[in-house]
Amino acid sequence: MTPLRTALLAASLAFALACPQGPAAEPPPPQPAQTPARAPEPWLYGPALRDSIPAGLAVRPVFELADGRHGRAEIGVAVARPGAAPRLEVWEFSQNNPRERLERVGEARELVALEGPREARGQLDAIRTAIARPGNEFVRMRGLDGEPEAIVAELQRLAAAVRDDVASPELRAQALADLTRALDDHLLFTENRLPELLAASSRELTVASREAIGERRVTVTLREPPHRLTFARTGDRWALSELKLAAPSVKAP
Repeated sequence: MTPLRTALLAASLAFALACPQGPAAEPPPPQPAQTPARAPEPWLYGPALRDSIPAGLAVRPVFELADGRHGRAEIGVAVARPGAAPRLEVWEFSQNNPRERLERVGEARELVALEGPREARGQLDAIRTAIARPGNEFVRMRGLDGEPEAIVAELQRLAAAVRDDVASPELRAQALADLTRALDDHLLFTENRLPELLAASSRELTVASREAIGERRVTVTLREPPHRLTFARTGDRWALSELKLAAPSVKAP
């Protein structure tokens, strides 16, 4: 112990002995458990998006794609309104205006039809090309919390919320945005597997087995149909990196 700390300790002890000893103070009441703080979301253009949302429409961001050299950005969003099925759309923004502020321009474009076949690619190819363009900045949240077995149950819950006609638009838009997070970029933009995942997750999913593939990949096989879902670790979350969907077995009469 340093001389300075020794002197401070001796002085504090002398002060304590010289002071009259009152009744022992009651211990402070127990504090409620603190909820762990969630990691901050990565969105850079949240204010511009919020300012552009029309009344009656629930909107949740899915990705941001910015072209800083030309003052433009494209934001992928999950949108829902009363009485209509949720959609994935691309909204365009520009700061090339007298206010030099990023503001929405043009009409919404459907990113991909949630009920369409894999060949109906919507805006996927245009977005993939823009992501690869030098100088563009792409931001997207990938992966869901929990272990792969728990994520399988979460996929089922999210799909049910997306299809729930009586659920609030806010809940349906958030569920669709979260469902896109389950897929890595390759499955979402290149293979266009979101419509299939949504359809497959709309029925009961039960995990039959789990197989670790190295330290950062896990494959779970479901009971019926025996889908195989491969998850890859991304930070502290898991994202689907491979999806092999099986047809339901037909039992003999």
